[in-house]
Amino acid sequence: MPTAWARPGHIGYVGPDLRPDTHSPPVAMLTVGLDGPLIVHTARGLIRTGSSFAPARTAHRVVATQGWILVLFIDPSSAPATMIADEMTAAAGAFGLSHRRERELVELCAEPVADPDLLYRRAIAGPYLGTDARIARLAAAIRDQPANALRADQIAANLGLSTGHFLHLFTQHCGTTFRGYQRWNRMVTAITHAVNGHDLTRSAIDAGFATPSHFSESFRAMIGLPATTMLGAGIHFDLGTRAVPHG
Repeated sequence: MPTAWARPGHIGYVGPDLRPDTHSPPVAMLTVGLDGPLIVHTARGLIRTGSSFAPARTAHRVVATQGWILVLFIDPSSAPATMIADEMTAAAGAFGLSHRRERELVELCAEPVADPDLLYRRAIAGPYLGTDARIARLAAAIRDQPANALRADQIAANLGLSTGHFLHLFTQHCGTTFRGYQRWNRMVTAITHAVNGHDLTRSAIDAGFATPSHFSESFRAMIGLPATTMLGAGIHFDLGTRAVPHG
């Protein structure tokens, strides 16, 4: 059965290619073809590869030539993009190609029940040594309460920094923008609540989106397909503390 999961630090999917449109996630994304090569559609043309790494905010579209895929979104506060980028053995522009442990990742996904945490550990290049403690605390606060409307100028003032310096520091340590990280965590929260049986519209508002249309537009821009399509695709959702079948 196709499975999607959410864990502290990573979100993943193993299943058939859902054929998303071109999208630009605010976090880094690793895609592995489990039954055949991938075709990566980029602004510079097509790339054929077994696995593809896209840095945060890089517009692209990945198409499986056959069978299932693994998609792994990495929370930049848990593992900087370089920890996966360094495991790619080739490159084409901004994209990393051919993960060093590609075959192992494929084999792990072939298990009757794939282990999300093991997949994550094998995707990154060893333990994360940490980031700026101030940014780590802020990232944790965003994850814990994504609906809070945090303002960069106020946070910068509290840290004794200029707004520009703070925004640069956040992007440097998290690999994505302050605003993008907030929007990503709001989306994750909204989908998690919807999977748990709550109304999708109410979930989006409670997660901090101004309107349902704002959520829909953000989800499609980040994932490449409507939220309702994903929720209706017969995917088994594993939320870590509780596994919820949906669809």
